[in-house]
Amino acid sequence: MALEILAPAGGPQQLRAAVRSGADAVYLGATSFSARSGAQNFAPDALPEVVRYCHQNGVRVHLALNTLLRQDELTAAMAVVDTAVAAGIDALIAQDLGLAQAVHQRHPQLPLHGSTQMSIHSLQGVRMLQSLGFTRAILARELTLAEIGDICRQSPTEIEVFVHGALCMSVSGQCLLSAVIGGRSGNRGRCAGTCRLPWQVCGRGGHDRHDLSLKDLCALDYLPQLAEMGVASVKIEGRLKRPEYVASTTYAAHCARAGKPYDRQRLQDLFSRSGFTDGFLTGHTGQEMFGWRREDDARNTAQALQQAMQEVVRPDDMRPAAGGDKPLYMQFLLDGEAAVLTARSGDKEVCCRSERPQLATGRPTAAEAVKKALGKTGGTPFVLRDCQVEVDELHFLPVSAINGLRRQALKQLGALCSEEAPATASAADLPPFAAPAIHRPVPAEHGLRARFETVAQLGGCREVLGALERIYLPLGQLWAHSDDLAPLKDKLVCEMPRMLFHGEAQALERARALWERGFTRFEANNLAHIGPLREMGATVLGGAPLNTFSAQTALCYRQLGVGEITLSPELRQQQLGDFPREIVCGAIGYGYLPVMVLRACPLRGKKGCAGCDRRGALTDRTGKRFAVLCQGGYSYLLNALPIDMGDRRQALRACDYTVLYFTVEDPAACRRVIDCYSAGQRSGEAFTRGLYLRGVL
Repeated sequence: MALEILAPAGGPQQLRAAVRSGADAVYLGATSFSARSGAQNFAPDALPEVVRYCHQNGVRVHLALNTLLRQDELTAAMAVVDTAVAAGIDALIAQDLGLAQAVHQRHPQLPLHGSTQMSIHSLQGVRMLQSLGFTRAILARELTLAEIGDICRQSPTEIEVFVHGALCMSVSGQCLLSAVIGGRSGNRGRCAGTCRLPWQVCGRGGHDRHDLSLKDLCALDYLPQLAEMGVASVKIEGRLKRPEYVASTTYAAHCARAGKPYDRQRLQDLFSRSGFTDGFLTGHTGQEMFGWRREDDARNTAQALQQAMQEVVRPDDMRPAAGGDKPLYMQFLLDGEAAVLTARSGDKEVCCRSERPQLATGRPTAAEAVKKALGKTGGTPFVLRDCQVEVDELHFLPVSAINGLRRQALKQLGALCSEEAPATASAADLPPFAAPAIHRPVPAEHGLRARFETVAQLGGCREVLGALERIYLPLGQLWAHSDDLAPLKDKLVCEMPRMLFHGEAQALERARALWERGFTRFEANNLAHIGPLREMGATVLGGAPLNTFSAQTALCYRQLGVGEITLSPELRQQQLGDFPREIVCGAIGYGYLPVMVLRACPLRGKKGCAGCDRRGALTDRTGKRFAVLCQGGYSYLLNALPIDMGDRRQALRACDYTVLYFTVEDPAACRRVIDCYSAGQRSGEAFTRGLYLRGVL
């Protein structure tokens, strides 16, 4: 299968620019439930015309409903899906596992693509998506070429990779920064771009630094290599960008795929942040990856846009004659038997033959003359994208005959393309979908749990461990101290890392070894690890990074074998009760929330990780200090203030348990928090209520 070029369509103008510039498929959002709510997007009732236009031009349509959904939003979201399926969309991009499961049950014929917001970064994650009915995995942008290749070699589904556009600082789906600072959730399509504001690593000199801002990705040079690996689709980020940007980047990708030169400087002028990077793909994730929009960048963009606006939407060799814009591919063969013209657009193809050609008494038919004649597509809906010509040197066919073949082929092809494709489904043929409203009674008992970053923290709290029903420790800590921790087996839960990248196999081997030693409970923090943990016979709990935002999603995890789950910290207090009683669920009641998961560590200087004590901090433009905690392979950015619900414990009583989430606290502070929380008191004066009282957009 040829490598698909997937272009962004943030609105009608961007859609047309993508189609006219060489896109094989476009991805777009509806006016709700899209991860780019700031784009113009498309009303559901506009989708039939959008799909018709794209399909007539041989372009596929992927609808992105890639946000987390509340239980009370599922019915409206499914109505959008029903309309889109009836319109004939080619795929649905989803983040919310509950929505994806419901869509797969209702529309089993619709291809499902797992959004990059699902943080899929390993073969185990891809396999889990496949088991849930997904046909494509959109990989996390943090992977290297080698890691992508390893996944592709064994992947049971199609693989999609980002190759151009903005890079989030955090692993997608794991960022809470915009939510905790301003209530605008990236998981809900409302990211405020907080990481693009000034941030500075503590102790690093200079001013006006942007130590949480990455340069834009440009990986078009790697398209042939990605195709050889088996990548099915390459994606251009940019649903918030102008049509000129979409046209230029799509055309550049079209050229790069064919091994032709493209104007990289033009792309950089249209939009960049101090240049481009390919750091994740190459594994060079140092300071050279970081960049931000400067005055020079803005000036270059203004000039480049002015030039691009004068070129319609694409370069001359892609511009249609008389308004045609259906991509056309031709192949012309001339030998002693006949001239054969094959014309193709999208999945439609026709073949026309001439009478026997004449022997050349003078000059034979030249390939350039044939191409010139076949390129005259004026007055038709087609634009010639590529023309392959093979002629021998012994025969001659008049230009009039070549023109006749062209007219005949385009007439037949036009008739085929104008046939209306039948709708794949109709909402009228389906029973109404209604997600049930759920409100759980307050549990009779409420447990207290604690998550410790280190064994040292745990050791300082031994006298109060009796107050805890569960104790969470990271895999690395439990592995290193398993003998000493054996007496706590009944309470201990092994916390699996959120991201493992190339270390997944070793981590799962260690998890199995711990299970064989009697540590039977494991917390999965990525979809990838649920299956392997269940296969070994472990008791699986779900962590907050699984982004459980609705009862539908919680029930889906339960079907996968997750017995208990800590809910998303982006839920409001009232929404904690919107889960069925049979789901054992909890909430974080204390802790410095991880608000970003980083593979490009901002603490890493020119010497790499040498001399780093695996801890540091950044300050924002207001002077607030955000700690950075390195896990080896990736880092956390922690919120500036801890959640503390010690004096508001009743707000979390809809859940079965509360987690005290310790990270950078010393052992004495951990002990104090446990004592205070147990007594219904706050442990300090500097605190936040998180999002429990204000929620997110």
